[in-house]
Amino acid sequence: MKVLIVDDEKLARLNILNQLDSSFTIIESNSFEDAKRKIENQTFDICYIDLKLDDSKELLGLKLIPQAVKRGFYTVVMTSIEDELIAEMAYDLGCQDVYNKGNEQEHISETLSRYFLSKDSFTEDHLFKDVIQTQNKKYKEDLKKLLKVLPTEIPVCLLGESGTGKSHLARTIHDLSKRKGKFVELNCATFSGDTLKSELFGHTKGSFTGAVADKVGKLLEANNGTLFLDEIGSMSLEMQEGLLKAIEEKVFYPVGSNKLVKSEFRVICATLDNLEGLIKSGKFRFDLFQRISGYTFTQPSLRSRKEDIFPLLKTKLQGSRKIIFKEEAKVILEHYMWPGNIRELLRFAEVISLNNSGVIRAEDVLEFTKNSSFKREKALVTGDHYDLIKRIGLREFLDMFSREVISKSLLENDNGARLAIKELQISSATFYRYHDKEVSQANMMIPKGKEYANELQ
Repeated sequence: MKVLIVDDEKLARLNILNQLDSSFTIIESNSFEDAKRKIENQTFDICYIDLKLDDSKELLGLKLIPQAVKRGFYTVVMTSIEDELIAEMAYDLGCQDVYNKGNEQEHISETLSRYFLSKDSFTEDHLFKDVIQTQNKKYKEDLKKLLKVLPTEIPVCLLGESGTGKSHLARTIHDLSKRKGKFVELNCATFSGDTLKSELFGHTKGSFTGAVADKVGKLLEANNGTLFLDEIGSMSLEMQEGLLKAIEEKVFYPVGSNKLVKSEFRVICATLDNLEGLIKSGKFRFDLFQRISGYTFTQPSLRSRKEDIFPLLKTKLQGSRKIIFKEEAKVILEHYMWPGNIRELLRFAEVISLNNSGVIRAEDVLEFTKNSSFKREKALVTGDHYDLIKRIGLREFLDMFSREVISKSLLENDNGARLAIKELQISSATFYRYHDKEVSQANMMIPKGKEYANELQ
């Protein structure tokens, strides 16, 4: 990768150069005319341009921006000028990033991450096709917003129910951010007390009984990478205090050591707990919450993105023999609440792949949901329901169930068919299929044809 650094101050060029390793070919320029020639005659991947050049009162660096942008170079302005109007002008001329001089370590890291994202094969299409599979519009839009945070140092807090894929998303954020270090994961609920402290901060030999050798903690292991703290809501207040200091200062003491250790890491945390509720009850520090929730993202439950059920199943079952789902089985899968979310769906895929016939029927699905080890407050299909289905058949049960739901909605809405249709999110055709037509038309006076179709839209 070839980088051009344009600045008439040698120290300023050196500050940028020191953040780039030997894999970069670095060309320096200390004047406007020299930089102009280099931009015209050479090819660069990234150009770092200072605005004040040659002791001129004119901001000559602004003139270099359009030239670099026209050549297709990723153009970054690093300046000591605080004026926001100047920064806006630089953006209008086409540069991708503007930073104030100082803290070059962080700024250069962000610049490189943004550059790699702009050039990488990980486009949105690739992300949704190969990394995170979804057809849910809201989830897609939320993920697109999350993409903008990837090149930054902003901590990310992932919320959502168990089994929704928070760990997978955390690793995806790390992979796409192109950080040099490793992705290091720690489930805070797995450890407690001194054990968690040792896992996080590390320890020295002999610091406690059983410490037979030095141990590198997760904080140091994640240097220049990402530290993923799963189930952070389970962490004790004492541990929270130590973690807060490490996040703020990027330094910490291993257990039993009086020597500070430095580590540059990005924090991603995840929890299914209500952190704000824990704060109110005094079980979670508000200042730590502020540090870890720079960008909060909620992973949706599977029941809120049911259009993804069969695409996810298809992906999981790829490479195995062909599996056929009967229509009644599909209906149950689409109406099942999936309390274990994607984790439960993947477990279901494993179970049905062992099915002798290769054809998945209603009874196969009901057997799985009945015996699922995932806890749920209310099962969609109770034992009584299952017995009734076996007596009268699934189709008759679904018809009966639909009629009862529509009748209940009409009762709650004072026999207002329009309100019932809107509340249940069904079409007028579905409404009439399960409700007595004569009663409906006489009592509710629902308009028909295009007029009603337009009204529903």
